[in-house]
Amino acid sequence: MLLQVGGTGEPKVILAIALLLFIWLSYTLFLRRRSTYPLPPGPPGKFLVGNLGQLSGHPEQDYIRWGKEYNSDVIHLNILGQHVICLNSIKAATDLLDYRGANYCDRPRFTLFEVMGWGLTLTFLRWGPQFKLHRRLFQHTFTQSAVKTFRPMQTHEARKAVRALLADPDDWRDTTLLLTTSVIFRIAYGQEIKQKDSPYTAMAHAANNATTNGGIAGSSIVDMFPPARYFLPSRLSKPLRHARDSRASIKTIHEVPWADSMRDIEAGTATPSFMRTHWERYAANEKAGVHQDTTVADLKGATAAVFIAGGNSTWGTVLSAMLFLTKYPAVQHRAQAEIDEVVGMHRLPTFDDRPRLKYLDGFLYEVMRALPLNPLVIPHQSIKDDVYDGMFIPAGTVVFANTKAMCSNPEVYKDPEKFNPDRYESGEPYPVGNFGFGRRKCPGNHLALASVYIFLATMLATFDVEKVVGPDGRLVEPEAELTVGLGGHPAPFECKLKLRDPLRAQLLREDEGVNGFL
Repeated sequence: MLLQVGGTGEPKVILAIALLLFIWLSYTLFLRRRSTYPLPPGPPGKFLVGNLGQLSGHPEQDYIRWGKEYNSDVIHLNILGQHVICLNSIKAATDLLDYRGANYCDRPRFTLFEVMGWGLTLTFLRWGPQFKLHRRLFQHTFTQSAVKTFRPMQTHEARKAVRALLADPDDWRDTTLLLTTSVIFRIAYGQEIKQKDSPYTAMAHAANNATTNGGIAGSSIVDMFPPARYFLPSRLSKPLRHARDSRASIKTIHEVPWADSMRDIEAGTATPSFMRTHWERYAANEKAGVHQDTTVADLKGATAAVFIAGGNSTWGTVLSAMLFLTKYPAVQHRAQAEIDEVVGMHRLPTFDDRPRLKYLDGFLYEVMRALPLNPLVIPHQSIKDDVYDGMFIPAGTVVFANTKAMCSNPEVYKDPEKFNPDRYESGEPYPVGNFGFGRRKCPGNHLALASVYIFLATMLATFDVEKVVGPDGRLVEPEAELTVGLGGHPAPFECKLKLRDPLRAQLLREDEGVNGFL
């Protein structure tokens, strides 16, 4: 059974839910527009509830299967009266979300993430003045050219992380979390994280757990039927229970670093940061009596959103890279040979080396293709009725883009199940969609990839990543499986790090405190 209930009060709850659902569905069906064009193909639904309950725990695979069954790269579902389509091809996604982006720049209401506490967050904001305001806050800090100013700090943090691995290579998972968290908290709040047991690291871990285990964004019963957030018991909805349980963690990451940075600003000890720049501008306008649309709540939400824009995806990509380095030793050794040839043995890798580290760059893109962290991109929503390739897409349709389908399409990628960093040198396209599409593309993508690159280059120059030996004496093969949520992470796996070059270890120790970072 889908739900198991008990107790004398629960029949009344179920009856109330059924009644509200009936009213909701009647309303949505009444408003539905008709068109001479057919809706995209998709599996048949049931009376009133439509396709509710037909998606598995990995809906990207369901959409791939239906795409083959109906011979279409656009699949339609009706869930409680809500039109939902999934775009299974690069062409369909770019045609609609990029080229017709003005009509697909809205978001559905993410009720579940509202419950969690991500209200004023760029990622989830509906299209309108507030979204545009938040986007402007991000634009000057995270452009491809602007993020180059962070390279010295990212290099410092990468080397600090690899030095920590010298002392404790078995704790690589928490060390890489420290790396990504420290980069983001420096940029967002001007706060450096020096220890793995820092409260900021714990905050980041809790927020990561909240977002990466909350299910596919926009797909829960609460998202499809928002009133349920107020009366649905937590025991009847795992995603809702998770959102309610995570609310304190999300509130903490909004409030505590902000308060710490405010104390630094008031004491005159604050370092440059996203928060300081925008707060000082806001405070100056307030003092001068200049009208402004920005509120303190906007600034807190935007600064906390830097975590999603950079930290979450960065750590997930680092974990994925470690997974594939463990699975494919030959790939790892070839990347290390390239680093040795380009960098030499008497210095550490830098960002200046990246244009010549083509295999390592190919490896990074192959990691994102082989295991996209967002198999279904955070959904868009259509603003007006549209017709695409003879198919009708009503206004208000929730639109998912299936990056898993795009990245595993044999018509685009030769032997897509094979992990092959060389494929891009032979002309195959870089994976698209990992950071979103169109006007909703994640502004932190350049920052995230830069952090991953400099860490991988430094770590591979210094360590070998090896499989562990299981209780039966055999090497343990890690599995490429993801948690299900906003920016999933690889499921926990084991590997071990072995020092490959004592000279580089010495260079790392000598580098401590260089470049003005302590």
